[in-house]
Amino acid sequence: MVVSIATDVGGTFTDFVYFDGHQLRTFKMLTTPDNPERAVERGLRVIMNKIFSGNSGKIVFSHATTIATNAIIERKGAKTALITTSGFRDIIEIGRQTRPTLYDLYSTRLPPLVPRDLRFEVDERINRNGEVLKKLDEEGIGNIIERLRESGVESVAVVLLFSFLNPEHERRISDLVKRELDVEISVSSEILPEIREFERASTTVLDAYVKPLIKRYLERLNHVLKDYGVKDFYVMQSGGGVAKAEIVTKRPVYTILSGPAGGVSASKFLGDLLGIKNLITFDMGGTSTDVSSIVNGHISWTSEGSIEEYPVRIPMIEISTIGAGGGSIAWIDEGGALRVGPESAGSEPGPVCYGRGGRKITVTDANLLLGYLHETLFLRGEMELKRDLALRFAEKFAEKISMDLENLIIGIWSVANSNMVRALRVMSTEKGYDPAEFRLVSYGGAGPMHSGALARELGIPEVIVPNYPGVFSAFGLLVSDIKLDYSRSVLLKAENAVKNRIDEVISEFQELGEKELLEQGLEVEKAIFLPSLDMRYRGQSYAINVQYSGDVERAVEEFYNLHERKYGYSVRGEDVEIVNLRMTVVCPRESPPYSAPPEGNGDEWGRKEALFEVNGIPEKIETSLFLKENLYPGFKQDGPCVIFDNGSTIVVYPGMKCRVDEYGNVLIEVR
Repeated sequence: MVVSIATDVGGTFTDFVYFDGHQLRTFKMLTTPDNPERAVERGLRVIMNKIFSGNSGKIVFSHATTIATNAIIERKGAKTALITTSGFRDIIEIGRQTRPTLYDLYSTRLPPLVPRDLRFEVDERINRNGEVLKKLDEEGIGNIIERLRESGVESVAVVLLFSFLNPEHERRISDLVKRELDVEISVSSEILPEIREFERASTTVLDAYVKPLIKRYLERLNHVLKDYGVKDFYVMQSGGGVAKAEIVTKRPVYTILSGPAGGVSASKFLGDLLGIKNLITFDMGGTSTDVSSIVNGHISWTSEGSIEEYPVRIPMIEISTIGAGGGSIAWIDEGGALRVGPESAGSEPGPVCYGRGGRKITVTDANLLLGYLHETLFLRGEMELKRDLALRFAEKFAEKISMDLENLIIGIWSVANSNMVRALRVMSTEKGYDPAEFRLVSYGGAGPMHSGALARELGIPEVIVPNYPGVFSAFGLLVSDIKLDYSRSVLLKAENAVKNRIDEVISEFQELGEKELLEQGLEVEKAIFLPSLDMRYRGQSYAINVQYSGDVERAVEEFYNLHERKYGYSVRGEDVEIVNLRMTVVCPRESPPYSAPPEGNGDEWGRKEALFEVNGIPEKIETSLFLKENLYPGFKQDGPCVIFDNGSTIVVYPGMKCRVDEYGNVLIEVR
């Protein structure tokens, strides 16, 4: 028997989805922030006891982690050094002229991850044609190695000028450092062999900064997995595909958006299943909200992102993240305005209603007091919420700020919604898309409670709440294919004369892809190789990615079309330049079934009064309550109603309708 298991470690909960050979099952556990693999091990123990009971079977384990993200945000990465070309040690501090707050006289920037005393210069120089102008000073490297030894660094980033054209010097430095020191090394010609020295340096430094942590974490987790007989261990990458853990440890920077990527992959799977090409994905968990889009059946991706203020150039799903989740804390700013987030109560101590010592009112507390959550149905009844406790702290907060209690809890709900509407607009109207042409896929523990109101605000006609909404990102790990990405800057004029050079690099990528597939024990024959070109008009700063079928003229024509669609114009006949060559290697994995739940009777579980905002005024309305497991395909219900699902709660607001489709998804008609 083959068992597929997926875990997604979030800020508040660790989600589990597993297919036991017959049925898909799910559950959640509180995250253990000090030791994330502890919650994973507990969950594995639960699964193994339920499935095997002493019998053996093959286990495929897929994992999403926020270790890299949190290490950078909290500045808890490894002690890292940088070796670079003479005269360029300060490049990661100087950066570019772009400023997040251009007119703020008091604006400050985050300090670089590598302090100046750990940034070392070496005499060497390669020119823009890849030719060696000055040989590498190996004696100087010897001196640097001694200083690295004295400083006690754990990791080293090597970033030299034009190394993407000629990596000879970077490789030699790497060999010399490895020979003398027991440290991790990230080499820019392997991590990001592309132009733009600042972004290349930043990405390589980020990789070096998290590499020891990711390596130790995956080794510890792999040790746990081996105890349970797991041999196939996959990790989610930022680009929306998985790779074996041993491949990920080579380029850990590729896991920076590991967690949110799973939900977008699952949404793509769902869109293909339902025949819907335009989707906005909305993932609201306990700590943050992640928003992305799928346009014409394709996941929106980018290679120009950032984490905090640090640029990172890797293929990644385009995701807008804000600090708004169920655990987001309500507070009053200096001007007396009600704010929500970005500070979160997390899982320790958590919202007040968890009864674990939390003393600050959160969005989850507000949803409980609004009547959208139920005390005894949270996490399948495994965790009882303390409504009286939340009410007592909410009343104190309302009294402190001289606000009516009902207005306070509706206000918290409304402010949280306004924060999330802004994130949704980033992925829709601000990109020139009409939200009315999209459907909103809502998931995460808190997402389906808010999505109806958000869709109404944006004019989105329908919300799709999938099966397993509370663990949908973890489900995405099970339906994600194996994916590898390669790139290299070439800077060629786009004409047929350069086809041989393009094909030469693509062949190198294919050879490297086949090698890494074999390292993972995968069948190369099943892999799909997808080359593409980053193209721009000569003189432009940024490029557009174009799929490459082997015909350069056809690629140029497609570039003109994409440029016109994106910017509203194109200049046909103008010289076009190929900046980067890219190759994505996809190796499909077998997906578990996605089917409707057993047919229920559709009976109400109960009724209660819930508080809704009607024409800007809080109003208590009698509301029907349902258990998702009792709803059958074809079930219909007018709002207001609340549907309690495993790990999530669905709110259908007054004036809206919902129905259950043939796959068990809840579709909310927004009016």
